[in-house]
Amino acid sequence: MDEAAGNRETKTLLRHELAELSGVNAETLRFYEKAGVLSPGRGKNGYRIYAEEDLKRLKLIQRAVGLGFGLEDVKGWLAGDEAGIAKGLESLEKKEEDLAKLRKNLKKRLKTGG
Repeated sequence: MDEAAGNRETKTLLRHELAELSGVNAETLRFYEKAGVLSPGRGKNGYRIYAEEDLKRLKLIQRAVGLGFGLEDVKGWLAGDEAGIAKGLESLEKKEEDLAKLRKNLKKRLKTGG
């Protein structure tokens, strides 16, 4: 094994660092933890520690919630629930169709002056 690769440590983040990097406040991180969509580890001092993967997970959660999905949906996706993932994709396709219709309508209104 490459000595450098063997000594590489995964970067960990404390709650306030994850909050700062993600733009999500610490209270929301606690809420997501209680909801079961974030599962931080614990340091020797008892502090919650997050991996870089948690930042990616948090971005997925934020994006999904911003698009109207619930945390239970996200929890299922993260657990690999294929039926839930398929339902999520179907919902996204419907949202894309609705957005395309809305975009077309707004462009038409812009051209005709309202």
